[in-house]
Amino acid sequence: MSKIKSPLTVLRLGTSFFKFEHQQIFYPFIIIVFINFLILEILYFVPRYPLSIFFAPIITRIWGEEYLHYPMDLMLLPKLFYYAQMVVFLFVSSILIALIVDMVAAVNDEKQANFTASLQKSLSGYVYIVLYSSLSLLLFQGFDKAYSLLLRHAFKIHSTTGIYFWIKEFVFYAAPYVQFLYGIFVTAILIYTPVLIVLEKKKLWGALVGNFKVLFGSFWLTFAFVLIPTLFYLPLLLMRNNIRSLAQMTSPEAQVLVIILSVFVTTGINILIVATATTHYLYKKENP
Repeated sequence: MSKIKSPLTVLRLGTSFFKFEHQQIFYPFIIIVFINFLILEILYFVPRYPLSIFFAPIITRIWGEEYLHYPMDLMLLPKLFYYAQMVVFLFVSSILIALIVDMVAAVNDEKQANFTASLQKSLSGYVYIVLYSSLSLLLFQGFDKAYSLLLRHAFKIHSTTGIYFWIKEFVFYAAPYVQFLYGIFVTAILIYTPVLIVLEKKKLWGALVGNFKVLFGSFWLTFAFVLIPTLFYLPLLLMRNNIRSLAQMTSPEAQVLVIILSVFVTTGINILIVATATTHYLYKKENP
């Protein structure tokens, strides 16, 4: 059989597993969204009693007392939620998304997707899934630090006209979109790692080696099928970058709405990408 050359073909194959007859394949999405909403609700009430007993001194010390009061508490909410999301991603979301790998493989073998059975299989590789998630997060943070250094250098440029001024402006305004691109890059270069941990029972090092073997010769295809669904996040990225203006034009609660939308969109994108990567891996394995 010929190799798959179109990322749209791989994405179509990846989405084909999400059907009502395989309804348990939707469980990871539902659980991740529920956990994120629960955390968002807790953080929303952080400035209020009784949570304020513990959190108020911390917020006051780090950000200032004004962030305990409306509407500044809502300005702080996205940052607090981001920190909480990192913890959830490492220890909860990562293993739930890994379940998709086993359930897609089961459906591919013409079996029924079974959440409980897939959870039991995936838990054996939990430590390696967490290590993989930590590695991807560290790589992302590494790119973030590198761009932060560039921002600091750009901040030192005092020109108000000419090429240096435009370089400074580009570095500042391109920051979120550059972050968007290197996030896609980090995802793409490691995407087959959880697939190999779950399906081939490999440890982290073996899964990383296998990941790059699969990636060799199909990097651009992989990068494309990671990029295409991630583009659906761009409107939310634009909203987040203009959240202060949006909040002033509407209400401070607009920030909560953006967070809610981002939870749905990012969780759906992540699950689709993992399902597509699993599909591509299985295709390559069955058609060497």
